[in-house]
Amino acid sequence: MIEINLLPEEERKRKKSEGGIPKLGFKIPTNLGFFVSIGVAVFLFILIFIIHFSQVGQINKLKKKISEKESELKKLQEEVKKVEKMKEKENEINTKIETIKNLISGKFAYAQLLDKINQLLPEYVWLEELTVKDNRLILKGKTFSNLMITDLLTNMKKEKEYFDNFVLKDIVNKPEGGYDIISFEINCTYKK
Repeated sequence: MIEINLLPEEERKRKKSEGGIPKLGFKIPTNLGFFVSIGVAVFLFILIFIIHFSQVGQINKLKKKISEKESELKKLQEEVKKVEKMKEKENEINTKIETIKNLISGKFAYAQLLDKINQLLPEYVWLEELTVKDNRLILKGKTFSNLMITDLLTNMKKEKEYFDNFVLKDIVNKPEGGYDIISFEINCTYKK
């Protein structure tokens, strides 16, 4: 077969120099700016990719730390509850100890009061009632003579560390069993 080329001479030379490579519909740029911009875009994409995965890794580490701290917090809350229960028990025990101390000291205080009054009572004075209420001492008794009541008051006034603010009430003379018996009541402040 014979080939006839109808192209002008210039076009034929150009076609031969291309070497039979078919022409593409676009031209490949050969300038440096284009390649630099492509390189920067690829670098930025890789950088964003690395930052993303490092942030995901840090988030996972933080989530793990949070779950560890939450479990540790639960354990510590249980310990705090135990400590609070122990403090409540300690307070209960301390309250009981204080109550026992008060009972013991109160027991001795009343024994000392009775002993002190026994020492202060003159002969022929009998106590019928002794009441201690809100630091007030009430003595009710009987005797044969007003002088015995005066002796009792004098003896009590000498003991200022125990007794103060005396009030003599209700002196009543009644015959009992053939004798004149005097009933009396003394109120005073008792210093514990």
